[in-house]
Amino acid sequence: MTTCLCRAELHDGYLCARCRSATAGRLRRLPVLYRLLQPELQPAAGAPSYGRVRLAEAPMPAMGLVLSLRGPGGIVSVLEDWWSAMQASRSGSAPVITGTYDERAIRAAKQLTFHLDYLADWDQGPQFAREIRSLDETAMDIVCPHDTLERGTLLGPCPAENVDGTVCGATLRHYRSSMRQVTCPWCSSVYPMHSWARLKAWIDHDRDREEHALDDQDAA
Repeated sequence: MTTCLCRAELHDGYLCARCRSATAGRLRRLPVLYRLLQPELQPAAGAPSYGRVRLAEAPMPAMGLVLSLRGPGGIVSVLEDWWSAMQASRSGSAPVITGTYDERAIRAAKQLTFHLDYLADWDQGPQFAREIRSLDETAMDIVCPHDTLERGTLLGPCPAENVDGTVCGATLRHYRSSMRQVTCPWCSSVYPMHSWARLKAWIDHDRDREEHALDDQDAA
């Protein structure tokens, strides 16, 4: 049986409908996040902003993370590298890279979104979706911090659907300062306390499927 990155059973391709939708949402968001990261490079007046970044592995200060996302090997490079790899896999011509970095991020993301059906059927599709998710979560932690002092408890991806049918997929965290609700930092969907059982069940199920998928890949 073939399974998706999230462990959902697949009848064709390498990404399920939910993972395709979440990846489409992240591709739409990444050029915006790239632009919103630029002000983070400017020294802030008053207290330093270090510590606003809340990552599971957490080592470098916010400035270093911003530089890594906006510099070589960051958001623009990853998007363009996947665009180039996709074109090569189809024996197509290499992308013509022109314009400002903002324009390049937009163009590469649009191309990848346009060809998402192909990417979902490509054997590199799961790795592509995983890298896009990692970029999105790292940038979101900087651009949309909830609290400068509170790290929060990582829950999982936001399951809310956008008006175009794509899944938000931004990282949800629970904070002690807002005990009775969980709010998505990107789409602003609010999950009140009475809905947490359903939210937790979906997130736990998704996490379990992904862990099994990673185990299967390691064993292959």
